[in-house]
Amino acid sequence: MKKIYLLVTIAFIGLNLMAQHNDNEPLEIFSEKDGKGNTVVYAKNNYWCDESVIIEFRVLKNMQVDTELPFKTVIPPQTEKVKLFTISLKSLTKESAMSYVSSNCHGNIFKEDYDKNEAYILPYEEGTSFTLDQGYGGSFSHYMSNKKNALDFNFPAGTPVLAARGGVVVKVKDNSNKHGKTIKYISYGNYITVYHGDGTFSDYYHLQKDGAKVKEGDKIETGQIIALSGNTGWASGPHLHFQVYIYSENMEMQTIKTKFLQEDGALIYLKVKNKYVSFH
Repeated sequence: MKKIYLLVTIAFIGLNLMAQHNDNEPLEIFSEKDGKGNTVVYAKNNYWCDESVIIEFRVLKNMQVDTELPFKTVIPPQTEKVKLFTISLKSLTKESAMSYVSSNCHGNIFKEDYDKNEAYILPYEEGTSFTLDQGYGGSFSHYMSNKKNALDFNFPAGTPVLAARGGVVVKVKDNSNKHGKTIKYISYGNYITVYHGDGTFSDYYHLQKDGAKVKEGDKIETGQIIALSGNTGWASGPHLHFQVYIYSENMEMQTIKTKFLQEDGALIYLKVKNKYVSFH
């Protein structure tokens, strides 16, 4: 998410230069005066995951910031007030001006790469088996750049969906009962998003209406039942859409390939049209 702030021209720093408190915004950048004529900039993060923030100043006339620019940081989840930096005037008698762009996205985009050999379990009950109907780069709906590494399992509606990896539930939507075979139905898909703490997220899509077994903020374990599968959103029939993704340094969502645990301990990439038995 990118917010662009227009040029602000002032004669003194006594004004609050950044946005004011808005309790309806999960992530908020705001400011307060410090009693010395300076403006201290803070952040609030009500998301259940880390939030990466970049603030770029386009104009900074007769002002100085006590940090390296552009400013980059990660705001921990569920934090009410984290200090970012202080803005002060160079001269009280000269005209001042400022404009900046604030961008943010989920996760930590500044840390080292995630572990590409992280083990995931198949997202269904141990000992049961299902066919992978659509794999990486699938032609029906996985051709889009932000879904090219997604997987579709042939699940009957009402099948228990298990967490392929533990983490924190950051989003739950299970209020829809609509579906269709075209992209116009995409917003009706019920889903659960889990944050794994290393910058990666996993999505479980097309869930049954009222089928979520967890709520936002819940800490879940690998193999825990989190929902019932369904047939909601952009879908040609009942199935489970599973994808793991990160946000890149330019804050774009990118799905990634994942390896699944097998009974012999091997970690493999799944192949379309194959049937796989879940082993925990």
